[in-house]
Amino acid sequence: MRFQAARSVGVATAVLLGTLGTAAWAAEGGAAKGKAPQNEVLPTPADAQIEPQRRQFSDMEVKLLQELELRRVELERREQALNIRERLVDLAESRLTGRVTRLEELQTSLEKLLKNLSDKEESELEQLAKIYEAMKPAAAATVLDRLDDKIVFDVFKRMKNKNTAKIMEKMNPLKAKIISEMLAEKSDLPQF
Repeated sequence: MRFQAARSVGVATAVLLGTLGTAAWAAEGGAAKGKAPQNEVLPTPADAQIEPQRRQFSDMEVKLLQELELRRVELERREQALNIRERLVDLAESRLTGRVTRLEELQTSLEKLLKNLSDKEESELEQLAKIYEAMKPAAAATVLDRLDDKIVFDVFKRMKNKNTAKIMEKMNPLKAKIISEMLAEKSDLPQF
């Protein structure tokens, strides 16, 4: 703003000098005497050089400016660090989102497999129950005595109580006791 005001003053001065110079030339009879104005170079606003005033800062102002500069540099450093952290968080978030998506896909796939397996297992156990029900109780008991307790339990759960009782009557007493306790507690393994 100061520079514009000074420049305006310089332009006004140049115009005034130019006008005065022309007036003086005319007053001397320059045009009447046949004298042409000499090639005088009049200052123009562009030629006028205005030097800005140099302000002297006090020691306190210099110290304050230095502190402000240090603060600005520190803020820029922090901003860069925050930008880097933000990019790292975004990257980690995108990776995590990808992993979560992949885990959800795997979970869905695993659930389908387990359901298919469970359906197949259920079908097989139903089939076994029908086979043992069709057998003579003594023959069924001989085979079931050799099987795992959990399998015997699962087969008996799918059989009619009347047939289960006839087979258990012919089974090893210890095995029959264990299976009876399992049936009483209905302690089945958790379903997945």
